[in-house]
Amino acid sequence: MSAAFRKALKSNQRSHHERSQPSSRKKVGLLEKKKDYKLRAEDYRKKRNTLHALRKKALEKNPDEFYYKMTSTKLQDGVHVIKQLAEETTEEQLKLMRTQDVKYVEMKRAAEIGRA
Repeated sequence: MSAAFRKALKSNQRSHHERSQPSSRKKVGLLEKKKDYKLRAEDYRKKRNTLHALRKKALEKNPDEFYYKMTSTKLQDGVHVIKQLAEETTEEQLKLMRTQDVKYVEMKRAAEIGRA
């Protein structure tokens, strides 16, 4: 038998179709096909593996581990929140900053005039 003849025979064959939901079971919902099952199973396995990896990581965690960032953060409802340090500036500091700003602008202006 030649390859062309075999191809011709295959083209005549009926393609496989999965059965539909019987009318007596319409109230149950859609009948899950293989492609639907595969998607659902793949998703389930991925979630299961992720949970397994997280559980393993938690078990192997070193309780004596320390990072300096830990001193400036805290857990709030299971979420890491960075503590904000309130910077208070006094009147004297504000006055000093304003005068420094003015002096800087004057210096830049003088440099621009000197260039031109």
